[in-house]
Amino acid sequence: RLKALVKSDDKTVWVFYNEFRSETAIVREEGETPNDRNDRSIRVGAKWYNDHVRLARPPVRGQKLPPIPQVVLLTQDAGNREKALAENIPCISIREYVQGMKDAVQLLDLVAAGSEELEPTRATGARTVLYAEHLPAATLLAGVKAGQLHQGHFNANQYNYLEGTVPVPAFTKPVLLVGRENMNRAVHGDVVAVEIFPESEWKSPGDDVIDQDATLKNDDVEESGDEADENDTLVQERESRLLRAATQAPMEKQPTGRIVGIIKRNWRAYVCHIDASSLTSTSTSSLSPQTVFASPVSRLLPRIRIRTRQAPSLVGQKILVAPDRWERTSRYPEGHFVRSLGKAESKEAEQESLLLEFDVPYRPFGRAILDCLPPEGDSWVVPPKSEGGPVWRDREDLRELVVCSIDPPGCQDIDDALHARRLPNGNIEAGVHIADVSHFVLVDTPMDAEAASRGTTVYLADKRVDMLPSLLGTNLCSLRAGVERLAFSVIWELTENADMVNVRFTKSVISSKAAFEYSEAQMRLDDPSGALAASLDKCIDPAAPAFNTLVRIMATRCMTSAEYFCSGSVSRDTFRHYGLASPIYTHFTSPIRRYADVLAHRQLAAAIAHTPLHPSLHSKSHVERIMDVLNRRHRMAQMAGRASVEFYVGLALRERGELIARGGKSDGVVEDAFVIRAFRNGLGVFVFGLGLEGLVMFKRDVQFDAENYTVTLPSSSTVTGVVTIAVFDRVKVRIDVEKDKNTQRGRVKMTLVSPIDSSEV
Repeated sequence: RLKALVKSDDKTVWVFYNEFRSETAIVREEGETPNDRNDRSIRVGAKWYNDHVRLARPPVRGQKLPPIPQVVLLTQDAGNREKALAENIPCISIREYVQGMKDAVQLLDLVAAGSEELEPTRATGARTVLYAEHLPAATLLAGVKAGQLHQGHFNANQYNYLEGTVPVPAFTKPVLLVGRENMNRAVHGDVVAVEIFPESEWKSPGDDVIDQDATLKNDDVEESGDEADENDTLVQERESRLLRAATQAPMEKQPTGRIVGIIKRNWRAYVCHIDASSLTSTSTSSLSPQTVFASPVSRLLPRIRIRTRQAPSLVGQKILVAPDRWERTSRYPEGHFVRSLGKAESKEAEQESLLLEFDVPYRPFGRAILDCLPPEGDSWVVPPKSEGGPVWRDREDLRELVVCSIDPPGCQDIDDALHARRLPNGNIEAGVHIADVSHFVLVDTPMDAEAASRGTTVYLADKRVDMLPSLLGTNLCSLRAGVERLAFSVIWELTENADMVNVRFTKSVISSKAAFEYSEAQMRLDDPSGALAASLDKCIDPAAPAFNTLVRIMATRCMTSAEYFCSGSVSRDTFRHYGLASPIYTHFTSPIRRYADVLAHRQLAAAIAHTPLHPSLHSKSHVERIMDVLNRRHRMAQMAGRASVEFYVGLALRERGELIARGGKSDGVVEDAFVIRAFRNGLGVFVFGLGLEGLVMFKRDVQFDAENYTVTLPSSSTVTGVVTIAVFDRVKVRIDVEKDKNTQRGRVKMTLVSPIDSSEV
């Protein structure tokens, strides 16, 4: 963010390089830490700059002394401030600086929480240490290198906030973390170091749903962690009781351990709601700061303590909150208010919050990026072949081929097209032609950097967030019918039995003759998933066609998610794509919407000696960094797409429920569903008619069979007095959309209607 601020077109910020002047360049002294050396360097620079400004404005005889600007050192480091003031260097904290600005009341909420800035809580006694201290970074890295510790990303459990996992290369199953203490202040997405317990202490995941909102409902935002807080003790006892009650299922145990340090925080601003029950004052006219809970929309994140003067007016709004720190003595991280997104459940606020929740870059493309586009704009055309030039270099003219595209209705970013024709020797020529995006998106340009950062186009229910500017994505690169376009072509020669005789790769110019929709094409492609697909095809329920879809979803969830990787980073035996039953696989056909395909095009262009490979793609570490971004963006885009659909399904369900209620019926919205997961205190269900997943919770203990994935419930309507429900059973559920009074979230609530009414269980 600092780099962007310095490079912005309307900047009012400049960088001073103290190493470039002999008066301000300093050498690290013996015994001085790097941090102390940097602090001293800043103080020396600030002192010199004040002298420099004063000398640049010398007094002139007979004239009034000119005003001399003062250079002020801003720092949150109390020790550095103390030394600066002792050396007569003007120095204040950021909070003090903001207090002197216009609109200070609102701006102070934006200042990150710092240890010396926080107001004391009501209780002034000693605070209980809840977590072990994190090991220093050097110790963590040395431990990982020696194999004593393991590095990985922390994944929170959406069903149980007291459990988490960390996938690490040393084990086939992720490392299980049980309890708040063993998760040790990690937040979903953080890169952490894990210590593995002896195998005798390994466990299997719990089989209860443990909801954070319900468990911590009455926690005191002010006194959380105070030694004298009785409520704090009650919460700890409640969590311990829940963990003991979440009987370990008699399943295969997995590596279990604890987090001993955070290697990298992946914190950002999160979409939240103010928990109204945590307010001490609801008066909107009061400007007194108060500490309140901000509850993230994501179930994977902990509540965040923030101190704000605007709390009463923020209730009922969606807001952005950034965590700043998480002390050993607090159950919650502390952060600060960033901005309001608008009234909860308003379409505009929900749309923006969805993009922010899943970290989708959605801001308009900047001037530097747009300057990379062809200056001709919409008027750009493939130049005549007779003129030659760089466009036609080593590029085949395939404009006479009968090429067509097949896409969903309304598709504008057409990445790929195809052709097929009979050859004189009786064989068949088949070609796939992909938009030549790499011709327009050149390496090491602002547009390339932005595309690499965005990683993918994101498709929501009502909009599309493009990876590339629309001039390229929906025009110059899109293989539209009747327009000459640049392409990267793969052309096969096949026998009648589809045996491959020859293949060639070439840059080309094509002219698509037609853009078909799926319904028009009526083409059926062979499924490449091999034996798994054949097996899944047999899983059918004539009464419920959606059952096969469900089985496929469940099967793919059992697999490790496919990820992009640098081929030199992993062993050859891990290349296999299990979902496609393919020994090796990469993306290539959608460079308009996937940056991974752009990289594949560049590598292929180098392989056929068309364009040299940029030096950056020879660097394994560089490619690995890009892959990390692409994998994360891909996951986030998928989740954003699903959440977008769920939001509109929720709106439709609410309207449908209200319509049913106005008609005098009390049944509400009732839908068929399949059971997809069994817990000791609930069921996970999939409403196939709506594509919606949800939880059915039980109020009382039920009989749970972890080995057979069943729950047995008491029933007065059966001879045996019980009803057993298993995974894949078909049930009926009632769906309600209710607003949480504290978080203002519209939340889908499901209850069983058949084979039993779960409201009685």
